[in-house]
Amino acid sequence: MKFLSHLANLTDGTVVLASTERVARHIKLQAALLQAVGGKKAWFAKGQIMTITKWIESTWLELMPDEQLLYPVQELATVKSVIDQSGLLPANMISSTNAARRVGVAYSDAYKYRVDMDLDRFRFKEEFEAFFQWKEHLDAHCQAKQYVFRAHLPALLLQALQSGQVDVPERIIIVGMLDLNPAEKAVFEALKSAGTEVIIVPPEGDKATPRLVRSHNNASEMLEVAQWVAKQLEPFVDTPQAAPSLAIVVPDIRAYKGPLLDALSLHTSPGSLLPAGPDGETRAPWDISSGATLGSRPMIRAAMDLLSITPDKADPETFSRVLRSQWIGGHVGESATRALLDVWFRDNMGLNMGGKDFLRAIGSYKGDAVPDFRKRFGGLLEKLISGEQSRYPSEWADHVSEALNDIGWPGQSELDSANFQTLNAWAEALALFRTLDAQLGTVQYERAFMWLREIVDTRQFQPRISHLAPVSILGYEDAIGLSFDALWIIGASNTVLPGRAEPSPFIPTDLQINAGIAEASSEGMLTYAQSVVGALLSTSEDVTVSCPSHNEKGASIGASELFGSWPVVAPTLETKGDFLDDLMGKLDRTVFHIETIPPVTPLELTDLKGGVRIFKDYAESPFFSFVRNRLRVEKFPEPIIGLDPRIQGTMVHLVLELFWKVIRTSKALKAFSDEALKTEVERYTQQASEQLLYKLIWRYGMKLIMLEQRRIVDLVIDWLELEKKREHEFEVIGFEEKHDIMVGDVPLTVSLDRRERIFLDDEQIETRIVVQDYKTGQEMRMNSLNASSLTEPQLPIYATKIEQADDVAQIDGIVLAQVNQKSLGYHARSNFSASLVAGKKPRAEDVDTSEKWEEQKDAWNRQLDAMSAGFVGGNGTLDLDGKAFPIGYEYIAPLTR
Repeated sequence: MKFLSHLANLTDGTVVLASTERVARHIKLQAALLQAVGGKKAWFAKGQIMTITKWIESTWLELMPDEQLLYPVQELATVKSVIDQSGLLPANMISSTNAARRVGVAYSDAYKYRVDMDLDRFRFKEEFEAFFQWKEHLDAHCQAKQYVFRAHLPALLLQALQSGQVDVPERIIIVGMLDLNPAEKAVFEALKSAGTEVIIVPPEGDKATPRLVRSHNNASEMLEVAQWVAKQLEPFVDTPQAAPSLAIVVPDIRAYKGPLLDALSLHTSPGSLLPAGPDGETRAPWDISSGATLGSRPMIRAAMDLLSITPDKADPETFSRVLRSQWIGGHVGESATRALLDVWFRDNMGLNMGGKDFLRAIGSYKGDAVPDFRKRFGGLLEKLISGEQSRYPSEWADHVSEALNDIGWPGQSELDSANFQTLNAWAEALALFRTLDAQLGTVQYERAFMWLREIVDTRQFQPRISHLAPVSILGYEDAIGLSFDALWIIGASNTVLPGRAEPSPFIPTDLQINAGIAEASSEGMLTYAQSVVGALLSTSEDVTVSCPSHNEKGASIGASELFGSWPVVAPTLETKGDFLDDLMGKLDRTVFHIETIPPVTPLELTDLKGGVRIFKDYAESPFFSFVRNRLRVEKFPEPIIGLDPRIQGTMVHLVLELFWKVIRTSKALKAFSDEALKTEVERYTQQASEQLLYKLIWRYGMKLIMLEQRRIVDLVIDWLELEKKREHEFEVIGFEEKHDIMVGDVPLTVSLDRRERIFLDDEQIETRIVVQDYKTGQEMRMNSLNASSLTEPQLPIYATKIEQADDVAQIDGIVLAQVNQKSLGYHARSNFSASLVAGKKPRAEDVDTSEKWEEQKDAWNRQLDAMSAGFVGGNGTLDLDGKAFPIGYEYIAPLTR
């Protein structure tokens, strides 16, 4: 490093200025080592080391100015306020925040690069003219409020230097800067004139000849980097202090951080995958410079998720994360029940639920299952409901602190070093949020939350590690000005170096080019990229540069020619890490044991939960009956839009039950007029709603429930009109009757929807007893009741097994009642008729005589007993005939291998 001699001789009058915080920190460590080697124990008192922007800011603030220096978020709020009130924004703009960001960048560039603001150059284009006026408004606003943007500081400091107000340092050393902007150059020229020795250490020096690697894809590139790191560090496992300094530089840390750390963890430091040690650190041999924001920290994400929930608005996924979060008080004692509650929510979630709906729903789940969470969450919502409509940000900051404290954030566990730093950074973010009072005034909670999120999502934050990390992971610009024993440059594609030109849409492009803004033209970006490449190649004598030939989608990627001529694509590396590689290929697949399913034990029979479903699943496949009813595997849940069909079916069942419990007979039904029948059905629908639907207002809302009530009333009336047309008079004699029966060796508890007595003569002497089952779903194929193709065993079980109960008379027939809008009708099989509605023509295959009925029952009995024997005996065959697994069961396919 070319300035090591300067660092070794730092004096109180020396200031070292770096391009970024990462470079400044690295220089501080270098200075510490050099001073210590020289025997200077008080080295930290010598000189100042900081970024250029920080030095300009602190030097101006030392003058005790009257103006207020704005933080970046205050600048954004000021710009947004000005452009919102200007009347120059398009009428169809949804949000002006992003526009304010772009305007703020253009406004800063105008000062940093001293753009010529000639009105004639900004005419005849709407964006240019608007920006010219916005800049004038911002200048006037800042002057009136005595606000200072950071872009104003170089010019203000220059005025102070020229008027002799600044105590200039003896010497300034600038490190890692590719180029100073015109405003900064003017400051340092004035410092020279004032007698300061200004030394600019050029970032480009003796350039290394890089080793170029063309990887197959991103995954191969990460693997090669990981293996390179492992090879470099392997000789120093026992002496980590002597390990070489390595750097991995990437174009975008946010994009590369995940896959890079996955590869390094698996192939370089598997120990980092284990739980953290007592101090909370995993002791990985790498240090990430930045790239992450405060809002990306799990602790802060939990806080922001919680604060995003209001009484009237709550994203379901956000609430799920809050409910399961370890950062919420009471998690240790209620984690299991909170997880079960979350599963229940996923099965019963409604549309457009707010915080109040979730709170009511918690009360509907198994009583008081999560009392601590319910109390804390209810307290949070109460504060929002009873609070003032609009408050200053500083007042909202107090509310946020109280809300998080009341709900027990950040949890009960002791914080490790990284999370302790995160908590301090959160306190600083809240302090910054409080400063927005002047810019925002009083605002409603949602807008205040938006600005708090802006702060945490834009603040760069990476916890400092306390152990030695020989590997530094940096962005391209962060590495400029540093030195390493070896360097690997990742992702060196021709779309990154040089990058794409993106001139500001608010300043004429030719003015941007003339001012020296690199992003304004392809030529500027090429020049900038050449400077970056030269600087990176000067940071080490051992440099490797890589670029994948294809991305994860298979699209071709071109390599940057600024590094030289690239070789052909390297051979594909296929490895899963040393540990797994040692096991790969050693499994003898010719030796295996054939698995068999054991028979159902007597003890297991007493614990079966499936009911009739055991036989329905068995009819579909013995394997499904085994995994669902013995292994307790459930079908993967399907998303439901609107009302749950199960609830709709239950409501129809309940309304009909309430109706027939009172009306009882067909004669009483026929006595109703149309208007009276509608009134009666509406009354029972209301009673059923009180038992079920009204308890689900939190899930569906009152409007959807009212629509469902209207649908049920119309459907039930249509069904009862069909009941009036039946050939024989009848009397309903049983509702939802439960019976314990045996199907072979399998014990079941069944519930009959409806049992009725049919009168075959006018004197009502000759009668028959039938069991009726309501089907409110889609139309069912009637041949599914045939013994040879039995897939709906419920009614056959009733017909053949229910007579085992002592209190049940002989069953003379079964009736499938299809109650839905698409299909209203009956399908009957009995010893007296196959039709309940008059006028239906008989068919040869009908079961309508005593002889046919007994034959049908015998066939059902044989089939059901065979199913029972197969299930109990451990039959788990699966024959899909080459078809895929049914929807919802794909995830259990590995069990069949």
